[in-house]
Amino acid sequence: MKGQKMSYELIKQFEGFKDTAYKCSAGVWTIGYGTTEYIDGQKVKEGDYMSQLQAESYLDYYVKYKIKLPTGEWNKNQIEALQSLIYNIGQEAFDKSTLKKALEEYDVDEIKKQWRRWTKAGGKELKGLVKRREAELALFFKV
Repeated sequence: MKGQKMSYELIKQFEGFKDTAYKCSAGVWTIGYGTTEYIDGQKVKEGDYMSQLQAESYLDYYVKYKIKLPTGEWNKNQIEALQSLIYNIGQEAFDKSTLKKALEEYDVDEIKKQWRRWTKAGGKELKGLVKRREAELALFFKV
């Protein structure tokens, strides 16, 4: 799907690539393009290494098989924006969010309000997450 390729680029842009494990802003071991858990369920740990090709493979797997979009009819841009958001915050957090409810009701004002709440990591607002959420929202509402 062409849309998925573009969403990968949005994810890649904001996640960045790291071939060795590091602790992200939330204190979680991360590698590649934001991978925190391998396909077999093992968590990323200190000392892990991943090539860029492996990182792209993990990203592809996660987007295709782990992300579950909210109920609704979404266009290509909306799918890309949702994939980037859910990839970043995690499916479990998204499923429990008031944002998911706003999306399923397609309450535009509430979608914008709730989407913009996801800008913190480790309890601190991060400029990079503010920028990412605005890019995702712009894409989501792009005609």
